[in-house]
Amino acid sequence: MFVLRRVLQAFLVLFFLVTAGLYFIWYQLNPSPPDQQVFLNSMVLTMDQENPTAEAVLVEQGIIIAVGSEEAVLSQASPEAEHIDLAGKTLLPGFIEAHGHFPGSGLSAVAADLNSPPIGSTLSIKDALSELKVMGDATPEGEWIIGFGFDDTMILEKRFLSKEDLDQVSTEHPVAVLHISGHMVMINTLGLEIMGITHDSKDPTGGEIVRDSKGNITGLLKEKAQDPVVAKALNLSLPRIAEMLKKSQQEYLEKGVTTVQSGLTNIDKWKPLAFAARFGFFPQRLVIWPDISMADGILDGTVETTDSEKLTVGALKLVSDGSIQGYTGFLKEPYHQQEPDRDTDYRGYPTMTREKLQDIVTRWHASGRQLAIHANGDAAIDLVIESVAEAQQQSFRSDPRHILVHAQMMTDGQLKKSGALGLTPSFFPSHIYYWGDRHFNIFMGAKRAEHISPMRSAEELDVRFTMHNDTPVVPIDPMLLVENAVERKTSSGKELGVSQKISIESALRALTIDAAWQVFQEGNRGSIEPGKFADFAILEENPLAASGKLRNIQVAQTWIGGVKWFDRNQL
Repeated sequence: MFVLRRVLQAFLVLFFLVTAGLYFIWYQLNPSPPDQQVFLNSMVLTMDQENPTAEAVLVEQGIIIAVGSEEAVLSQASPEAEHIDLAGKTLLPGFIEAHGHFPGSGLSAVAADLNSPPIGSTLSIKDALSELKVMGDATPEGEWIIGFGFDDTMILEKRFLSKEDLDQVSTEHPVAVLHISGHMVMINTLGLEIMGITHDSKDPTGGEIVRDSKGNITGLLKEKAQDPVVAKALNLSLPRIAEMLKKSQQEYLEKGVTTVQSGLTNIDKWKPLAFAARFGFFPQRLVIWPDISMADGILDGTVETTDSEKLTVGALKLVSDGSIQGYTGFLKEPYHQQEPDRDTDYRGYPTMTREKLQDIVTRWHASGRQLAIHANGDAAIDLVIESVAEAQQQSFRSDPRHILVHAQMMTDGQLKKSGALGLTPSFFPSHIYYWGDRHFNIFMGAKRAEHISPMRSAEELDVRFTMHNDTPVVPIDPMLLVENAVERKTSSGKELGVSQKISIESALRALTIDAAWQVFQEGNRGSIEPGKFADFAILEENPLAASGKLRNIQVAQTWIGGVKWFDRNQL
């Protein structure tokens, strides 16, 4: 009996220590905000059309309860409220990632960054191989050596990496290099063997196994052909996922982003992301856009999802075509300059048949849920519009808010049709900055290039829209997005599509309240109004009165639920 009692006592002590330790970890990951906070001495840009500016904000346990003049707000605050003097800085709603692939920006923690200027420093194939070899030295045995951000149009040789190039990096590790577009991958010989890709392999529907003029596989895989490789290469160990999460959340916090998105999330990615969000391993609120496999599981009940303040499962993400810079965007008219060995009438291609797209859209729409469909080329946009129109005819919904992701080559006529259907675009105006010169000279030619990301047309046609970086395609940078939409300048300084410029106010709305609205979250975030989350981006300068480049306005602080998660003064 004595021994049993001592064992029981030891067990209780161990249980207490473990419980206390878990509580301590939980508290560190999920700190509670003060009972009351008053944010003072600030220009408050509320994004509320009824009350566009204010002087102060009162927050109670992470929720905004009053907005207005300092005098009015202080009169409602308790004597114990914490006063936060923002020293003249500008307070906005936290930026909302309208479309992205969180925590993809953290890839640089586990993969070689092969971006060329103005993002990175890769200028040649030699540079790329050198970076990959360094990453190979740090890659655990048996795992893929990964590179990302490679752009064939920006390097000296103006070509893709071949399997022979990547064999120089390693013949013992599989090697996968993700193209900057996110729509192509280049792999080495071992990678091809592991994936079972041989000379006899057939192109999948909506994809290409690229071959040279002699019919030999080059190692370049496009669209649907790349999907299994990317899924396998990025099936990372938990320690490497943790590295990515740590790096990515910090990058987003430094840019004032308080709601992040994981677009095209499969079941394997959903499980660790949902766990990490629920237990506070990153502070941002997360919106999941499931892929078709996860979405089918949601519909048949085999995948359980429960929304919370930190986690929302939203639109089914589909991909209807590729990228313009990858020559896989589906166009009505041929590309301005064709790739070598392409027919002069080549227009890209859809990634699924019209019938398959229609079936998925109709089924998901009829279930009462939302769709987010990637479409860059105007021919792909037509397919999406036609599919949504048919779905609406069969099962009319007054406010579906289906999303047309990128909508890069959208015409005014297509904007009119989409607006009538409840189909709202999310534009990627950083295409102008990063690829605008090449769109003008190579991919689209002058006339079509001037009309990419037609945000002013959307405004004039009363079609509500958002903007995104599509991170990690390009780095997360809301203020650069604002500048791209307002100035429409390429990286060389050329103005592209002057008639499509929008105001700073419109651009900011596209990253805040309109981004919240687009994913049905406008009731709890996106503007500084009573009843909403105290998610704030504090800027060093008022963007409406910026004296220099908008991209140079730094985020001073980032608050989520009344908790300060980033302070530039403490870096």
